[in-house]
Amino acid sequence: MLSIRVIKKRAAFTLDVSVDCRYPVTAVFGPSGAGKTTLLHLIAGLLRPDAGEIRLGDTVLFSSQAGIDMPPEQRRVGYVFQDDLLFPHLSVLKNLRYGYDLLRQEDRRFEVDRVVDLLALAPLLDRKPEGLSGGERKRVALGRAILASPQLLVMDEPLASLDQVLKDRIIPYLRHIRSDLKIPILYVSHSVAEILQLTGQVVVLQEGQVLAHGDFFQVAHRPEVLPLLEAHGFENVLPVTIAASNRVQYGAQDLQVPPTDRPVGSRVFIGIRANDIILCRQRPEGLSIRNALSGRILEVSQVEGRQLIYVDVGKRLAVEVTPEAVAELGLKEGDDVVCLIKTHSIRMGPNVE
Repeated sequence: MLSIRVIKKRAAFTLDVSVDCRYPVTAVFGPSGAGKTTLLHLIAGLLRPDAGEIRLGDTVLFSSQAGIDMPPEQRRVGYVFQDDLLFPHLSVLKNLRYGYDLLRQEDRRFEVDRVVDLLALAPLLDRKPEGLSGGERKRVALGRAILASPQLLVMDEPLASLDQVLKDRIIPYLRHIRSDLKIPILYVSHSVAEILQLTGQVVVLQEGQVLAHGDFFQVAHRPEVLPLLEAHGFENVLPVTIAASNRVQYGAQDLQVPPTDRPVGSRVFIGIRANDIILCRQRPEGLSIRNALSGRILEVSQVEGRQLIYVDVGKRLAVEVTPEAVAELGLKEGDDVVCLIKTHSIRMGPNVE
């Protein structure tokens, strides 16, 4: 477990974080300037907290009270940056072995061949970084970090510079690192899709403060968190099963979706924006809208001047409506409603593990 209790004063804010990361992957989410990179630097030893304690398992990395400040090279924290920072004059193999060769034999947790196989790097070993694609460079950077035998990986938006096709190729390797190598990961990302492919656990930061910490689906709709998520294109996220090329099953309900080539039976997430959902009291007839999810109102609230209704459809679904609609329909907590969703409003997201 990674335990973080730190205070660090910066020019624009004071970072004040107190969290325990108990899961294989914990995501850190927040707007630019929230303190995400500062937090990673404190854990890796690149910055010194003003006060507090950082503990990784039974090892104290920093304690202001005990006077402990372990140097970065002794912390066994692997850092994967947004820029891969490979050594341009070294081959892929020599890049991979850089940290590995500096370790004592007894400190090496992983062998080169195993990591090469895991990340499919064998065809690249003799090449220089300048001849690699973005996705290949990212895999080499991951391999180099792993072969330094870290007890923890911290990753600062490692896929931000890649297009969606390359991201989809890299994510399975990150899951292998988590599941096969058993290296805990602290993962910074602005992408909800990335987060949900790796973990359901998230720490939400704003101006150096922890707004929320816990299961994504429990914290995502909190009034203080929702605006941050929507600023980065947040969508309601539902896990579904592919039933046909244009149809998915959510529980006992079917939904029409844009055409997809995902295999029948595969589990995926779909995204639906709150303002793309229409509420009605009963299932209508004679409409072109194909999708209707039945649910019950959990809450009616105001979020930054907008009227949001949260509906239980098996998951908590946020629906944006006008105050006039709430008044005219007499919508209140406990009411049964139907959520109407246009087919083209549904975005096909990443696979569910």
